[in-house]
Amino acid sequence: MVVLEPHRTTTVDYDRITPIALPRRTTLPEYAELAYQLLLEAVRPYAGGGRIGVLLSGGIDSSSVLTALVDAGADAIAYHLDTDDPLADESAYARAVCEHLDVPLVSIPTDNDAGYLSRSWDFPHPYSHTGYRYLEQAAERVAGDGVTFLLTGREGDILFGPLHYGVHDILFGDLRWREKQEMIYGLLASRWQLPRILKSCISNASLLEGSMPIGENARRSDFLAPMSGVSDEKIDYEFMPQELTMDLALFRERGILLCSPMGSRDLRRLSMRLPNAYRWIPFQGRVIDKPVLRMMLARRLPDRIWRRAGRSWLNSPPQNYALRHLPLLRELIGSPGSHLVRTGIVNPALLAGALGQPVSIRRNAEALICSAMSELFLRSMERRLGTAWKGPNDARAFAS
Repeated sequence: MVVLEPHRTTTVDYDRITPIALPRRTTLPEYAELAYQLLLEAVRPYAGGGRIGVLLSGGIDSSSVLTALVDAGADAIAYHLDTDDPLADESAYARAVCEHLDVPLVSIPTDNDAGYLSRSWDFPHPYSHTGYRYLEQAAERVAGDGVTFLLTGREGDILFGPLHYGVHDILFGDLRWREKQEMIYGLLASRWQLPRILKSCISNASLLEGSMPIGENARRSDFLAPMSGVSDEKIDYEFMPQELTMDLALFRERGILLCSPMGSRDLRRLSMRLPNAYRWIPFQGRVIDKPVLRMMLARRLPDRIWRRAGRSWLNSPPQNYALRHLPLLRELIGSPGSHLVRTGIVNPALLAGALGQPVSIRRNAEALICSAMSELFLRSMERRLGTAWKGPNDARAFAS
């Protein structure tokens, strides 16, 4: 809770979550079975509330939620955001899950062309996410079907995915010695070089550092002007404003309650107890991510789902959009009348360079699209406020 007063701001952690109490050296299969039982408890309140929707990507997280929902006896329907981009197409996995669970699947064709980013948009909130249009299409379809509760698996990465991983996590984790030995052998056969592996043991450095484009490893956008005294944005796993804005702007106003049973209190407590070494397991030269969820689904879904390796290139559709719609992006972000240019947030010269080559456009696609959304929001604020709009001062405050 945040308390705002005239001369100070106070934060209060009013509902502290503590790790769940488990015996020492609880095994991975035991974690998996307990996780499923807690997930069942989390979805059970929805089972008697009429038809329940699930936003199903076909990945491990949303598939887990749908499996538990069906096991709890709910009348479920799955919604899948379909794309004609073969590099981002996950529809085969979604169909396999629904066929196995005997759940109807609704495929929602996503707009990757002119309607993906429109000058006519009137943003009620400063929403910056490349999936805005896709989720808007999903919200429209779900509302048309009369579904009130829409469940997602969006907490799965945070609760069961790797946040920190290295030899230190294996040696000092609450694991059996035989497991530690096998994991060390697996790590030596992985893609990481021996000096980095040794460093993760001596200094407790994470092997994930440098491999994920977040936090300190996030690359700056090539066209935004550096702002003195303002640090780069870092991901805060406790609060993601984009998720809240998505809920308010797209789903809540259509009478849809977006629910995340993966984020239940008990599952969070289990996650706090889960050793880091059980979040990523090196095996035969590869790394298995979210092994708890995979093992949880091993007896409940087809092998092709829980054994799925690698990821689809989900950034491909927005990158291709940016390549095909340069004039629109150039006008929204880089024209002399753009709020982002007038307030010094976008550097026109740097923008020209970023839009000059396909590889640069792909690298900056997400920042380009999100900046265009910020510009659209500022223009809508200017229209709504009229004479009360203070120009660059208001624009800079909102955009920042």
